[in-house]
Amino acid sequence: MSFWGCTLKPGGKYQLKEDSGGDVLHLSQACLHQPQGGKNFLQVIEGSNTYAIACLQKDKSEFASFDLFFKTGSCSFHNKGTSEIHLTGYFEPDGMPDDLEDEESEEEEEEEEEVEPTPKKQKKK
Repeated sequence: MSFWGCTLKPGGKYQLKEDSGGDVLHLSQACLHQPQGGKNFLQVIEGSNTYAIACLQKDKSEFASFDLFFKTGSCSFHNKGTSEIHLTGYFEPDGMPDDLEDEESEEEEEEEEEVEPTPKKQKKK
């Protein structure tokens, strides 16, 4: 995982490009920086669709926590307001390296071998 951060100036946009640092961005938080009066809408633009994901306001709700995932190259963030917004999150790993996958397969095989049932002893009559 690698940290990601972005500063959105009032009215500014940020395009999440494919070479941003990973395949999937996990957006964790948005926070007002030196808040001004008025509402600040954080929007996500994906294709021709625009979605408001937070409404931040001085002295009322100056930050928002998220658990949202975005594919790089498919969206952008837009600040519709008068205050600067800081976005933070991290990039998900691109997948497990091949050697880790092999180790996990070997561990699963070993566990299966260990779980074999032991034969029951027959009672003498």
